[in-house]
Amino acid sequence: MKPNILDLLKKTTASFAPFQKLVLISLAAWAMHIVLRVMLLFRNNPYGYPFVSKPDWFIFHAVCIDFLWICNALVVFLALGAIIYRLSSGKAIVARITTILYAVFQGILLPLTLLDNETQRFLGGHLTFGLVDTYKDTSSIIVFYDYVANDLSVPYLQFVVLALMFPITYGIYRLLCKWIRPTDGFYVKKSVIAMVIFYIASYSYVYIIWTGSSRMDKLCPVVSLIYKDLFVAKKSTGLSEAELAPYRASYQNLWQKVEGDSSWEFSSAKEGNGLPLYRIPTQALSQSEKLKAQREMKPNFILVLMESQRGLNVGYMNPQIQPTPTPFMDSLAAHSHVWMRMHTSGVPTTGGVLSTHIGIPHHSRLAQATDLAHVALPSFVSTLTDSGYSTHYMSAADPAWDNLGVWMAKWYSAQHYNREREDDSTFMDHAIEYVRDTLSKEGKPFLATLMTRSNHYPFNFAAGMTDEEKNRPLQERINVTMGYADRQLARFIRAIENEEWYGNTYVIVMADHGFPLGENGVSTISGGGYSNISWIPFFIHGKGLEAARDTATAAQIDIAPTVLELAGFAVPNIFMGHNLLRGNSATQADTTAAISADTANSEPEPVAGLSLGAYSGYAAIGLDGYRFIAKYPSLEETHIFAEGDLRQENELTGKQQNEESRLSGTLDTLIKISDYCLERGL
Repeated sequence: MKPNILDLLKKTTASFAPFQKLVLISLAAWAMHIVLRVMLLFRNNPYGYPFVSKPDWFIFHAVCIDFLWICNALVVFLALGAIIYRLSSGKAIVARITTILYAVFQGILLPLTLLDNETQRFLGGHLTFGLVDTYKDTSSIIVFYDYVANDLSVPYLQFVVLALMFPITYGIYRLLCKWIRPTDGFYVKKSVIAMVIFYIASYSYVYIIWTGSSRMDKLCPVVSLIYKDLFVAKKSTGLSEAELAPYRASYQNLWQKVEGDSSWEFSSAKEGNGLPLYRIPTQALSQSEKLKAQREMKPNFILVLMESQRGLNVGYMNPQIQPTPTPFMDSLAAHSHVWMRMHTSGVPTTGGVLSTHIGIPHHSRLAQATDLAHVALPSFVSTLTDSGYSTHYMSAADPAWDNLGVWMAKWYSAQHYNREREDDSTFMDHAIEYVRDTLSKEGKPFLATLMTRSNHYPFNFAAGMTDEEKNRPLQERINVTMGYADRQLARFIRAIENEEWYGNTYVIVMADHGFPLGENGVSTISGGGYSNISWIPFFIHGKGLEAARDTATAAQIDIAPTVLELAGFAVPNIFMGHNLLRGNSATQADTTAAISADTANSEPEPVAGLSLGAYSGYAAIGLDGYRFIAKYPSLEETHIFAEGDLRQENELTGKQQNEESRLSGTLDTLIKISDYCLERGL
């Protein structure tokens, strides 16, 4: 007679029977974690703004993620306990000790989870060893108490929850003991089968059906944070003073060479925290008539960051594209100072946006927006804000999604986002109304930064797209969404260009990054640093700027120093970039001819400037007529092109070994310097 399957299952799990209380402890802990998640996601942060703008996009993932890790921990304790139980010939004390240890394990994680939640609410980042090391002194603890007392959500609620979480969890456990009475056949009952089914469903939902790396970063449980910090995280090896000295000298010499003048001096002053990037303006620059005139002018700034705007698809950068997807941008560029060789300094959006603001490439290993949220990194916006500007960050996409909102709150006077305005059309309606009818009438200069959304992968977000357009290949679909975003930009500019204050306004148009669509064999955003993702449009339109096509190599790290000097400010800073209007640029009279010649000619021409970026496991540098790309930090996979070969159709890898070796060393130096400074901050 064949054995009954249930009988086999009972025999197989007989060793687990003494540990059945672990299951009830797990369910009680899970219930308490759900309460903590609700309190985090559906509350405001301490400053009165929602922690996330779309809590319904987070809560179900949070519930599933907590169930997954609690079940994983349960399996580990069950397996170890059962093994020891069998080896000890079934001694009951083994089960009791295992149960106590598991309860202590969950008991430790509950208050740590609460602390991690509050750390995210106050600082925007998770509770990590790096953050603890930064705020380990007693003064930080005192400040934290002051924050709790002035929490604009519910003051002191954290302490109430801390006091009640253990009694509540124990109460849930006792209720479960009444509802689910452990028996020898407990593991074949419907309750456990339901847990297995829910585990499979949770895993499918979180990792297959509706994924999202930014959401997963924000919802990462404490147990995973500790595990990653101890065993998985790509640790910074750090730089000793002896190691830092040659890197510092190499970087500063290169920066001065690219700058081309002596208007800035590097300093090891206390204010710079010993950072090799810290530089101060000379007295001649600070007191120059040019800067004085710009300060007295008090110009306004409108910075438009176009989502995924590929240089490869922008009309004025590629005259052979007919019809152009960006007719308005092309027409505005014709009357602006245009940089034809601008590269993003970080990927994805968080990398590009943060690099633009702080003048330093994105961190080569860490998720900067979350991992370094506790680090003080000033931006050009914070300087403008401190100098009396009204600064506003307006985004069609939720800035809380990828933690950008935490950074913008550090620098801007205010943020604007509404989930009802996620289409670029309604977003621009709000931007037009607020800039024209409010900002311009406050009686002080302003900066309005606009972050669009419609031209985002999979390039079907543009309102009014037909089914036929949505079914086109990505390579064609992006032209539709870029065209839509271009029309919304046109509506915005045309609505304000006749205002009196517009004549004293600099309009800066650029992209956060591009997007690979099969060029160079790459079709994912983390596939390398080729021009399909790094080459972006960038131009400045405004008073005193003549129309020009600039062929200097440039990057997003140059935006911060350029904007500040346009505003008339030369302040101590840690920007790695340069003022692009310093007068060292080259211009081209015939763009079409120059691009054609660049593509056909594999030999580099002399090119001013420097570009630098880190792109999800890759890094790239543009210097001395070459564009060098490498898998980083291994530097194993490398590619080199002539800087003028903007479509990167003629690879020179293996043909310029001396240049490859030199640029590899320079790139490694600059990225190590930038990572070091990002981690330390000011």
